[in-house]
Amino acid sequence: MNTLHKFAALALSAVLSVCLLAGCGASATSTASSAASSVASSVAASEVASSAAAETQATVEFTVTAADGSVSSVLLNVTDGEKLSTALAKAGIISQEEADAGFVTTVNGETADYNKDQAWWCLTDAAGEMTTVGVADIELHDGDSYAFTYTKG
Repeated sequence: MNTLHKFAALALSAVLSVCLLAGCGASATSTASSAASSVASSVAASEVASSAAAETQATVEFTVTAADGSVSSVLLNVTDGEKLSTALAKAGIISQEEADAGFVTTVNGETADYNKDQAWWCLTDAAGEMTTVGVADIELHDGDSYAFTYTKG
């Protein structure tokens, strides 16, 4: 039984107890009404907390292989479903301007200039396959892994 069901069962027990005890003094209607109102407020608060928990956190590994072959990796702590472009900009791996454009030429301060020497940043997924979409179109989920590799030709 989940926490919300346990809480509802406990709240219902409290309401019934209050109703039984109401015969010993206060009016049953006002006591039961007060208890029911309390239960409704508590259930509503639980639903709000559950909704907030729906924005779950995710950890995503991102690796960059620079032109000189050096490799750096970072774990990105993101909200599940957050766009890769947003996460990379927050981490300072790409600029906010490139994140907004969805087209990346500079990673960790290193620019790949295709017009100069046919260099570009290849974005790959966990399987090492080149992605079919750009950073602005990728939604992140816990355990995902992506990489940028400086590539020529």
